[in-house]
Amino acid sequence: MSKKVLRKVRYSVLLLNAGGPKVFFRHLGRQIYSRETYFGLQKALDFNCVEVPSRLEYTLRPVSQDDIKEVLSVVREESKESAHDLIQRAWFYESGFHNCYVARTTDTDQLCHIQWLVSAEADKEAIRNFGSRLPTLKDDEILIENMYTFEKYRGNYIMSSLTTRLCEMARNKGFKRALAYVRPDNTASLKGLESIGFSKFEEISEYKVLFSTQRQQK
Repeated sequence: MSKKVLRKVRYSVLLLNAGGPKVFFRHLGRQIYSRETYFGLQKALDFNCVEVPSRLEYTLRPVSQDDIKEVLSVVREESKESAHDLIQRAWFYESGFHNCYVARTTDTDQLCHIQWLVSAEADKEAIRNFGSRLPTLKDDEILIENMYTFEKYRGNYIMSSLTTRLCEMARNKGFKRALAYVRPDNTASLKGLESIGFSKFEEISEYKVLFSTQRQQK
């Protein structure tokens, strides 16, 4: 059995144990057939990104394997639906997307946010294995992906603050445009991104049929 299949089995068991049968079978059903809409948002990185203050003091650093292990260890502390979101992010990391950053509270060093930057060059092999589940990126574009603020720290503007810092890091590396794709019902992420200069530029449909994913522009 391939490593990819074994990884899917392991994370499926984790989801069943942490999220329970209801969450597990709901997400299994979505893999068999579902259709969702995403808004594409963009931000030009031509100028310095003005840092957005957070209500919570945090430190930012690249993720480590130990951080991912900790993410999985605290899954049960989140709601059952959020258990799926965290497990999916650990799976994303193990799928080869390692340009990830974690924020930890300054006083207690607890995980409060996790987020990825995806680029065409750095993530070439991982993107190839992912097929059409991610947009095609130009060499000067960076994708903001899989943002997640741990539940007890939400409402502190961590996502907006951290995304601005990551956009500035990307700008300093020569990237010209930042992209993000968000579901219309994720109003917190939409408002947060728009507050730091992202604007909608497209709407896409994502179809899942028998564990295969396709995206197309509306």
